[in-house]
Amino acid sequence: MYTNMFQNFNKDSEKTFAPVLKYNQLVANNFTALTNLQLDAARQYAEIGLAQLQLGSQVKDVPSLVNMGTKQLETMTRISQQMMEDAKKLAALTQEFKAGLENIATDAPK
Repeated sequence: MYTNMFQNFNKDSEKTFAPVLKYNQLVANNFTALTNLQLDAARQYAEIGLAQLQLGSQVKDVPSLVNMGTKQLETMTRISQQMMEDAKKLAALTQEFKAGLENIATDAPK
């Protein structure tokens, strides 16, 4: 008698808390992906900044100053491309999270 009661309680608990567990897993996975995206972006932008700092320290005359100006224009193009890529990655991550939430809402017991 008590065995059946505990088994039923376990089954009901699993049904009740399954959406919460799925939600927690979705949030944790999304948080991990977002953190990795931010760390990768920070590393790439730091590398760009350090390269510019090194380039600035190598200016000794007018031709090297002109070269630095050209390199800075190239760097601005690279930064804008990187920002677009980062925005696309963030948008994809957001869409994945939204789809996951919709799946949880659809699968949740009524």
